[in-house]
Amino acid sequence: MVAESSSSDVHPFDWVDDIIYIIDEAGRLTFANTFALNAWNKHPHELLGLTFEEALPQITQEAQRAIRTALSLQQRTEFDTYGVRHQGWINVTLYPHRGGLIVQAKRLPRYAGTSTPADFDALTGCLTRTAFHQALLTIDVPQVLAIVDLNRLKDVNTLRGHSGGDAHIRMVARAVQEALPEGALMCRWGGDEFVILTSGQGQEELSVLLEHAQSALPAPCPGLTTYSVGLAVWEAGTLFERAFALADEGLQRHKAQLDECFPGLADLQTFVTFSQRLEVLRDPDDIIQHALDNLLFLLDFDQTCCFQLEEDQGFISHQALRPGAPPLPPTGLRMPVTGFVSKAQHSRTTVWTTDYPSEAERSYQRVAEGVKSVIVTPIFSQGQVIATLVLRSMHRWQTINPHMIKAVELTALRLEHALELRRAVGAVQATLEAGMLTLGLALEARDSETHGHTLRTATMAERLGEALGLSARDLSDLRQGAYLHDLGKLSVPDAVLRKPGKLTPEEWTVMQRHVTDGYDIANRIPDLSPAILSVIRSHHERWNGTGYPEGLAGTDIPLGARIFAVCDVYDALISDRPYKKAWSHEDATLEIVRQSGQQFDPDVVRVFLDVMGQAGDAEAS
Repeated sequence: MVAESSSSDVHPFDWVDDIIYIIDEAGRLTFANTFALNAWNKHPHELLGLTFEEALPQITQEAQRAIRTALSLQQRTEFDTYGVRHQGWINVTLYPHRGGLIVQAKRLPRYAGTSTPADFDALTGCLTRTAFHQALLTIDVPQVLAIVDLNRLKDVNTLRGHSGGDAHIRMVARAVQEALPEGALMCRWGGDEFVILTSGQGQEELSVLLEHAQSALPAPCPGLTTYSVGLAVWEAGTLFERAFALADEGLQRHKAQLDECFPGLADLQTFVTFSQRLEVLRDPDDIIQHALDNLLFLLDFDQTCCFQLEEDQGFISHQALRPGAPPLPPTGLRMPVTGFVSKAQHSRTTVWTTDYPSEAERSYQRVAEGVKSVIVTPIFSQGQVIATLVLRSMHRWQTINPHMIKAVELTALRLEHALELRRAVGAVQATLEAGMLTLGLALEARDSETHGHTLRTATMAERLGEALGLSARDLSDLRQGAYLHDLGKLSVPDAVLRKPGKLTPEEWTVMQRHVTDGYDIANRIPDLSPAILSVIRSHHERWNGTGYPEGLAGTDIPLGARIFAVCDVYDALISDRPYKKAWSHEDATLEIVRQSGQQFDPDVVRVFLDVMGQAGDAEAS
């Protein structure tokens, strides 16, 4: 690798072997890299300060319009265009930059220098049907012929609009072109159909290439492939039409099978339930997340979330993002209800806009993030708006049509039932946890524990688990395990449990049995998860393997038990007991640090210190 020069006149783009130039908000060139200057045979003073139309008169009108549009809208844009200077096709990518654009152009090797702009399809860059027939006159046979037909393009157009359909066609064509071997021909035969020729007779090889290209592409609906393929060999001495008919026969056979399994959008309600998986899902959180993931995919938006409402505040309970989309606020974070969410809440109807930046209810923060189009639908429970379903398109304008609105509203109905189920499950869970906490408090009263130890350690363990990235279900298990962690002390005699002095070896053996006795008792309670039981059984294990009851070490100790152990010991240290005075927070924290790697998991201790530091800061403020 060549070391970058330290000279002040060397720009990082000068090391890139693509044409790169920068234009300001008025379209004037402010920079051109060395590769561009060499390609154009120009010096900087001949270009800088001129508009790109003046400096680069060879740019096609189509490219000029694309640059002007991207400059005006400040949106990332990518397209292919025919380069007259190169006598071949080039890819151009436009990046918004300080009100102007960074323009990157690189040559596409396929068909370079062999044809004219009229030979290529403007949308996909593939050969036109006429140019393809011309190429057949000089091509060597045998050739493997493939007909590629996009599945459900009409449904894609219905759901995403024709701009979304064009983007889908362009994406598929690019993926297939990149997968083909050098020298292959690809023609856009019709609106949703392509024809490919590769030399030789290896149908299997071409089939594998097309399957591999398809594996990375989004499908028009779950379970359906992006395209169907028919293959045949065009043999020497035979007509192209014969091979085409054989390939088309295989294609139609495949399409007929798909039609049986995927009847299309005739019944939109069946389609937007996404799949029969929702019918068998029982966990309300799984239902909501599955619905969001699929809605994002089907309607080609970038962000979607379920925003739950509590009077004039709300929070995101579930979210889904397309790769590369900017993050949403973390789940659970309370935020004021404003903009389109407030509008949907008060109007009790779906609100949407294709051009979000022009709306009066826009958020300047959302506009700065690149939000272009939005749909917000209310979710009801017992006649009240309890949440909204929010979809956002980033960095591009999304055509919003009635089919999209219908799909989102039908999804909101499904989420209404899921949220109601979640509320009911939460109420049962709260009742169950209240019973567990009551039992924990009763055990605490019998023991010599300081009042409030159970609730404090459970709350502290939940905060620590959240900081460690535990899921909501794992946090619930950790909390319940904390409530019941000393359940086994029911079987410890008062003479041992309440003894103020040091225990004898025999008494210590009896005391240690409380973890296994507690595990045995809890194991008889219906529906307690293994994670809850593991906190009860293993919270006295030690990282170095010297704990009890099993002498587990390191990550063999369940994570919930490792988390709770730190909280349990810390609270015991800072509390008065009959046999000791309370330690200060600083001394207790130092002891936790000293035991890191001995009694406690070092990673858990590190996060514990962060959490306690945040708690201290919050109290100080």
